[in-house]
Order: sequence, then structure tokens, then C-alpha cells
Amino acid sequence: MTDFLLNAHDGWQYVTLLAVLVSLGLSFTQLMTPRKLQIYRLTAVAVDIQVALGIVLWLDVSGWSLGFLQGWLHPLAGLAALGVLHAFVSRAKRASAEDGNRVVRTGLIIATLLVVAAIGITEFA
Repeated sequence: MTDFLLNAHDGWQYVTLLAVLVSLGLSFTQLMTPRKLQIYRLTAVAVDIQVALGIVLWLDVSGWSLGFLQGWLHPLAGLAALGVLHAFVSRAKRASAEDGNRVVRTGLIIATLLVVAAIGITEFA
């Protein structure tokens, strides 16, 4: 079970990063549309899946004993990216069409930095 979770979490990180980067690129286009909002929500779901896999894996392997970087900083960066992305997508939904992309772009930039940091932490730990 642990190998499956680890492989799923390792593989899904690339789907998550790709979704975040595509959404970030899309946020630099004109006005917010319902289709863009749907893409932003799907990006948040991709991050949800990644974080859920990570939490289950963390519990399965007693992640708290892996050391500070891998055991604590990596999951916290993932949870922070999740929270930031959901908060800004939710705010973009309530914003005007002119401001929606700007709002979600801010959240996506922060989430991208957190996702890249979370991936980098595991690569260098």
C-alpha cells in the first residue's frame, strides 16, 4: 500500500504542477469567464488530490518521524498551497469580471511558489 501511495503522490505532483502553471498562464488573459472559473476549480481539485494522497501517505509512514524538511515542511507547504488556492479562487468567483483574473492570478502565483517549494523540499531533503 505504501508503494502505491508513494508512486501516486510522486506521479500526481506533475499533474498538479502542470494544472497550476496552465491556470496561471490563463489568468493573464482578458476577462474572467465561467469556463476559466471552472478550470481554476479543477486546478484546486488537482491540488486537493495531491494533498490528500500526501496526508494518507504521511499517516501511513509515520511522516512526523521523517525529519523537519520531509516530515513537516513539505506537508505544510502543500497545505498552504491548498488553502491559498481555494481562498483566492473563491474570492475570484465573487469578484467582477475585470478583477477576477487578477485575484486568482495572485493566488496562483503564491500557490505555484508553494507547490514548487514543496516539490523542491523532497528533492533536496
